[in-house]
Amino acid sequence: MPMSASISLRVRLRLRSCWRSQGRFALPALALALALLALGPARAGDVPATAPVQASPPSAWPELQVSPAQAQAYTLSDEARFAQSGWQAIEQASMQLAERRIGSFEGVPTGALVGMLGRPVRIHFRFHTHRHEQRGAVIVVPGFTEGLSVYQEVVHDLLRNGYSVYIHDHRGQGFSSRLLGGEDQADKGHVDRFDRLVADFERFTALVRQARAADPVQAQRPIFLLAHSMGGAVVALHLARRGGDTPFAAAALVTPMFEPTVAARDVPQRKAPWADRQLRQWCHSGAFGLPFSLPCLSAKRVRGDGFAADLAAFEALPDPASAALTHSVVRHRMRWFNRAGRCDGPDCGHGDARVAGPTLQWVDQACAGAAEARGPGAARIAVPVLVLQGGEDVIVEPEAQQVFCDQVNAGRQRLSGGCTGLRLPEARHGLLVEADHLRQPALVRVLSFWDEAVRRAP
Repeated sequence: MPMSASISLRVRLRLRSCWRSQGRFALPALALALALLALGPARAGDVPATAPVQASPPSAWPELQVSPAQAQAYTLSDEARFAQSGWQAIEQASMQLAERRIGSFEGVPTGALVGMLGRPVRIHFRFHTHRHEQRGAVIVVPGFTEGLSVYQEVVHDLLRNGYSVYIHDHRGQGFSSRLLGGEDQADKGHVDRFDRLVADFERFTALVRQARAADPVQAQRPIFLLAHSMGGAVVALHLARRGGDTPFAAAALVTPMFEPTVAARDVPQRKAPWADRQLRQWCHSGAFGLPFSLPCLSAKRVRGDGFAADLAAFEALPDPASAALTHSVVRHRMRWFNRAGRCDGPDCGHGDARVAGPTLQWVDQACAGAAEARGPGAARIAVPVLVLQGGEDVIVEPEAQQVFCDQVNAGRQRLSGGCTGLRLPEARHGLLVEADHLRQPALVRVLSFWDEAVRRAP
């Protein structure tokens, strides 16, 4: 869901609540928060989130087209296939094609600084190693609030096309550890530092490479990336920081989050409320990216009232097809069911996957991480990148995706690869759970993009 203008009101209400509840800690926290909010918009000139490249016009990206020959080359599920199947049933179907390994590893502990005493973080993951792998491997990187339980149809489709598939749950969501104390805090969408999402991803990548190195055939095959929304920013940061020193052959970013939508954008800028304009500018300029939490404020939810309330709101919609995520009612219902999946065993950092609604700290970290991901550093990306954009996406900013692609292509003269941006005019943010007429062409283009990357590799 878009954050919308409600964040401004929510923050003001949280400030008032903090004053009443935090006693002697309230004044320093509120003073710092107000100072930061006052300074936020001024940072636009200090943080070159998008300089020196300007966004292409919204109509600049061509519409995605798939030829009949391309469509016939790949096997994909239709809506009806798993309409009555939960994530575990789909995973069982996948195990006919692949050997499953459930595991976990220790992520960077929570805490303001590395090395400080913090809460341990267990990152949950699953390997699906194809018994007859043909094309290589894919690491799937989920978006915000999503766990591997909602990606089982995608995993199954990739397996059917000859790939081994590897996926982990980000810290704070899925079956990985929650970052806030207390079970009443467990369904908040929270992150301590965006950089730690990147660090967890790189640790997971190292485990995948180690496992594949043990097989001489697998060790020679390419590894690709498929990332959605927040996962797109995580992947972009890794690729930019590593440059040519990355194990990946190509990356497909599906409706990536290079700037979250924090206020309604269907109102002309000059007519938008002052608070909305400031909030959008604050996020666009990189927010604060604070390396610490503000007492009382940082863990406050700024949209929604929790998983159960958000689910009830979806179920109360007169027309479920009008939801902002996807046109597919079948896949959207199953996504809600799968987001409540449960996990038992020592590799489960948390017993269920329920997460909904961002905290103020998540918004701050997401805006800061996304600004860096689309910034000039993207010119260092040295592998081919495909970005798929939804024309009806109201959850992330499309212009930021175009800025990212332009930044990548600015470095193309000295690096291989480049970024290709394609638009699906009718698609919403949840392209991987969209209706068949949108989801299938998108996945066909992703699969053909990877095949093209292999053919063009030196």
